[in-house]
Formats: sequence, structure tokens, C-alpha cells
Amino acid sequence: MTRKLPIALMLPSLTLLAASLQAAEVTSPLAAPATSTAAPPVAAEAPEEAARVTTAVITPRLFLFDYFDGAGEDKTQFLERYDYREGWSGDTRSDAFLDLDLDVTVREGERDLFVLERRGFGQHNHRGTAKYNEEAFGVYGNYSHYRSATGGIDYLYRPSEPELDKYGTGGTLPASQGVPGDGSGPYRTFNDDANRYDYHIDRTTYSAGFTIKPAVLGDQATLAVDYEGYKRDGNKFAPFFLDEFGNVPGGGWGNERWRGTNLSVDERMNRVGLTVAASPNKLFEVAYEVSFEEFTNKVPELQVERDITNPAGVTLPPAATTENRIASILYTPDTQLVSHGIRASKTFNDSVVVAAGYGASWLKQESFSELELVSGHTKGEIANDNAYLTANALVSSGVTVEGHIKYSNRDNDSTSTDTLILATAGPRIARINSMDYGVAASWRPGYLGSNLTLGWQRLDKERDLTWGGTGQFIAPAQSLYREDTLSDEVYLKWTARPAMGWNLRVTPSFTWADETGLVTEPEEMFKLNTMLSYAAPEGWVVSGFYDYTNKQNGNNTVTDTIGGLNYNQNIDSTLHSAGLNLNGSPREGVNTYASLYWMQDDFSSYLLSSSVTRWDVTVFDLVDNPNYQIDSWVLSLGGDWQYNDKLSLDGSYTFTKSSGDVASGTVQDELVAATGTVDSRIDNNLHSFALGANYLLNDNATLRVNYFYDRYNDDAYDLLSGGVHMLAMGFSYSL
Repeated sequence: MTRKLPIALMLPSLTLLAASLQAAEVTSPLAAPATSTAAPPVAAEAPEEAARVTTAVITPRLFLFDYFDGAGEDKTQFLERYDYREGWSGDTRSDAFLDLDLDVTVREGERDLFVLERRGFGQHNHRGTAKYNEEAFGVYGNYSHYRSATGGIDYLYRPSEPELDKYGTGGTLPASQGVPGDGSGPYRTFNDDANRYDYHIDRTTYSAGFTIKPAVLGDQATLAVDYEGYKRDGNKFAPFFLDEFGNVPGGGWGNERWRGTNLSVDERMNRVGLTVAASPNKLFEVAYEVSFEEFTNKVPELQVERDITNPAGVTLPPAATTENRIASILYTPDTQLVSHGIRASKTFNDSVVVAAGYGASWLKQESFSELELVSGHTKGEIANDNAYLTANALVSSGVTVEGHIKYSNRDNDSTSTDTLILATAGPRIARINSMDYGVAASWRPGYLGSNLTLGWQRLDKERDLTWGGTGQFIAPAQSLYREDTLSDEVYLKWTARPAMGWNLRVTPSFTWADETGLVTEPEEMFKLNTMLSYAAPEGWVVSGFYDYTNKQNGNNTVTDTIGGLNYNQNIDSTLHSAGLNLNGSPREGVNTYASLYWMQDDFSSYLLSSSVTRWDVTVFDLVDNPNYQIDSWVLSLGGDWQYNDKLSLDGSYTFTKSSGDVASGTVQDELVAATGTVDSRIDNNLHSFALGANYLLNDNATLRVNYFYDRYNDDAYDLLSGGVHMLAMGFSYSL
């Protein structure tokens, strides 16, 4: 059992960098340049046309950066992974580079007619956007490019002997210690074909579109066409598992089962969509959407000869023909997705609103592995359709009722004969059908500015699962997956304004389920969300929240086929989160803020083990009930100060800390024995500090300086620790 901390909590380095630079983003120093030529006054009787005002600001920046206290020149510390930089000389540790920010705005009256922006933080982190918006139509386009990196550290997760493989110094166990594939024990050996390597992924997203507005379509319709896409390029470390040759029980060879490779990444996704929204004669609202999406994996399919698992001198099974010795591994198929949907709504007598919609999509796999093409018919196809109906009615003054019903269905019409993933292994999801319906009533009692909503809803989900019957397969009794989910939820929402400036929200809910298809679904769940805020007349705003969720599930069981014992998973998960935020202006020209956020993830479940492969399980052992508990804290302080007409200053500091045990009891002891604190604990913190200054040289020029400091400490795995300094100097000129 392993649970990882959400990575979003540990990325303030890049986030603060972008936020700090954005906080200092360039705008025109004046509403219009001193040399602006305004339109001459017109006669009072003539209609006044909105004047167009154009502002353009260009900001070249010089960046100097230095990563320090890292693991070494050939290893990648944590901060470099998500804040990747490369200088003029190609150095990614200490160097300098130039980049450019650009702002162009054409404003007409109250509308930005044209906007062009570009933000640059180096060749591996930049973005831009362009918009044109007039009364008849609008056009837009944007892009973003970002690189992340990893690798270069002497540690690989692998199912091998801990004492021989504490820090990945041994690539493969000696042949004498390999575990044979005869069902007598786990397959532990790992073969690293990739060696140590620095990996990186470049992500580029882009989108564009146009809108034809009601002014062109008789004030009754809007038409929009949008396009979006992304590409991912680079390489990654990828482990994979080879099955026995010919799927013969006991025919596997431990020395070759687990492997790892340096896998290339070259993916593309493109999507185009059309949306038409209309209100015929203002009688009702209707909208139709249709889209086509295509995913393409351009990396050549990685294939191996199946006799890679065949030791010398072993006679191959009769089925081992030339065709079925070729197998695909780490294969990602190309796909096409077609989606469409229609929705409509109508208001009756200003008191009843009815809305309905229907949608459908078809996902198809358009490429196949060589093995599948040779050995039999294969296709990938999944169809989805959904529909909904909602109604909201004003019953009397202060009382409303609403109801909804939602339907969805997924049909899996895919087939596969690839012997690496057996078609008969199961469970296979043939269909998932669900109904979600409920009612709610809202009441405004007239005291404390309150609004009360009481509601109930039910989720009824059915799965059509196909289980294997011969050869290597997982039987229903040895799986925690089930076909039915039936749950009910009741909830209360209370919002109030007890006094001037005060706002309160309390929303408790309780869910119970007679059946659950997954252990991640709650058998019982209680949730409580609260928020309280106060806005003082002096301008200070303080707010806080507390959220609590407890989820339990003991419904699903696995069976020991020899002893006939049943074991349930007994999941108990509790999530706490709380925060406090303060914003204010202690004096003219000064704005400050402070915030504190805390989250605790507390999770436990039974750990069941077996000494044989999953399809051959006959005995389960209940090892322990390990507990995962991690606390995370984020403290942020900051502000800005307009010192005088020319000089403004800003600064911020953020401290992030996560600590706790990833397990307890027997599991914790085994993890400590294997890798010490590397796998047994999470214990890290990040200090992020930023300073900025802007000095107005004249009406058209501003000097900008920003300094950033990040320091990451990982007491569980010190090789990730390290820090970075960065100085950014820019000169903004208004054209």
C-alpha cells in the first residue's frame, strides 16, 4: 500500500515564479502616452464615436540563475524537475539568458478590441495569447510551452532483494537468486536496460477559435468554432513486465520478467469543435455541440521476441510459432473520439425552469500491434451516451423545489487477442450503466439572511463484467471488483449573513451504500464544509474554512480458495483541511496579505499478500492494517508598497512542509529495513522568497528588477534537496 502526496502541494517554486512575474506584468505607465493624439471634439449634436487607444509595451529581460547544494552535476534535484532552465551556453545549473515580454492593447470605449500578450521565462517555459473582439465576431489564439525533467539519481523502485538493492546499485540479481516461474514464490528480479539517464518531457499546448455573434445572426444565435491541441516530446523511464512464454503456467523465467527501458515520448492530440446556441424568438434556449478529437502516438511500437523469456536449451511450446513470438510492450494506440450533444431550457411563467440534454461519443482505436494483426481480429471501440432532465420551481415566496435525473451508459465493444494481456484473464468491463436522481427544497426563513437547502440523491450503477474461465484468469472470488453500486446521499446547505460584512456557509452531507463496486467508493461517508468571512468597513477582509471528509468501505471481499476465509478491504480514509486568510491595507499605498493552509490525509486498509501470481492465487495472508498519515502546511506572506510616484516594491514568502509516515506496523518495518527513510516517510519543506521593484524612469520607460530564492529540503531522501537563486532585470518601454 503506497499513497503519495499530491504533487500540487510541492510546486510553489514554479508557481511563485510565474505569479511574481505576473504581479509585475507590464502595463502602460499612463492611460495614454503623452504624445497620444486624441480625436478632436465633435459637435454636440453629432453622435460621439468611441476613440481607439493603442498601447504597446515591450519588456526585454535578462535572467541569471544558479542551482546550488544539489546532488551533483549528473543528478537532477527536485527544483530542477519542475523549474527547468537552460542558459546561453547550454548549462542547466548556472547560466544566463534573455527573454522578452510583449503587451499590445487596442481599446475602443469599454471593450478591448485587440490584445496581444507574450510571457517568457526561458526557452523551455513561455506562453502567449492573442484576441480580437468586436461587436460582430471574435477571434482568439494562445499557446503554452513547458519542460519538466527527472532522472539521474541512483535509485530505482524494483521488486528485488532489499539488502542487495538498497539504492539501486545492482541492476540484476545473480541467476542463482532468481525465482523460478513454478508458482513457488514471487518474481523479484529486475533488469534495468535503460541505465542511468536524464529524462525530460516538453509539453506544448495550443488553441484557437472564432465566434460569430448575435449581431450577425439576427440577435437570435451564436456560432463558435474552437480548436485545441497538445504535443508531448521527450523520453521517460518505463518499467514493464513480461508474461510466461506461450502462457503456460510455470513456464516463466524469473531473471527476465521485470525490465526497464529508456522510452521515447512523441504524442499529439488535436481537437476541433463546433457550438451553435440560439434562442428562437426568445421562446427557449437551445445549444448543440459537436467535436472530433484525434490522438496520435508517433513513437515506433516497442516489440520483443517472445523467446526473450526462454532460457537456453528449453524446448518451446508447440504454439510458439514465428508469429506469436513477436509481442508488443508499452504500446499506446492511436485513437479517434467523436462527441456531440444537445441541450435546451425553457422558463414558464417566470417561476418554473426546465432543462434537458443528451450527448453521445464514440472512441475508436485506429492502430494495432503487429501481434494482434497476425494472430487474430482486434478492435478498440467504446461508446458512451448520457442524458439529463432538471426542473426548478418557485412554489411560494422564499420556497423553491428542484429535481434532477441523469442517465449514462458506456459500452465496451473492444476485443484483444494479445497474449501479453489475455482476453480470457478478466475481469473485463463490457458495460457500465448508471442512474443518478434526486430532489431538493430551498427555504429563505427571513432571519440572519439565511438560505436553507435540504436534498437527497441516489446513485444506481450496474457493471457488466466478464470473467475468465480457463487458463490464467482472475476469478470473482479473488477480486475486490463488483458489479453493482447503490448509494444514497442526504445533504444540507446553509448560508447566512448574520451581520453587516459577515458571511457563513455550512454544508454537511452523509452517504451510505448497500453495495459498492470498488473499494474506493464509500460504504459510509460523512462530509462537512464550513466557511466564515468578515469584510470590515476599513477594507480589511478575513476568511477561514474547515473541511472534513471521512470515508469507509468494508463491503468488498476476497476469498481464500483453500481455507475458504473471506477478507474485506476495510478502508478508512479521513481528510482534514483548514485555512485562514487575511487581506488588508494598513496605510495608503500599502497592501498586505497572509494565509495559512493545513491538510491531513489519514488512510488505512488491510494489506493482503500471496506468494504466487495473482491469477494463481489460492491463499491470501492478512499481513497488517498499515496506516498512512501525512500532514501538509502552507504559510504565505506578502504585500506591495507604492513608495512614491516613481518607485513601487513588492515581496512574498511561502513556506511549505509535508511530513508523516506512509505506513505503520509490519509494512513500516519492512520499508525501513529496505530503504531507510526513502520509502517509509515523507519529510520535506520548501522555502520560497521573492522581491520585486519597479522604477518609473519617465512617462514611457520603467526599470524592473525581481529576485527569487527557493530552497527545498528532503530529509527522507537527501539527494533531492537543493536550492536556486534567480535574478531577473527588465526594461519596459511604452511605444
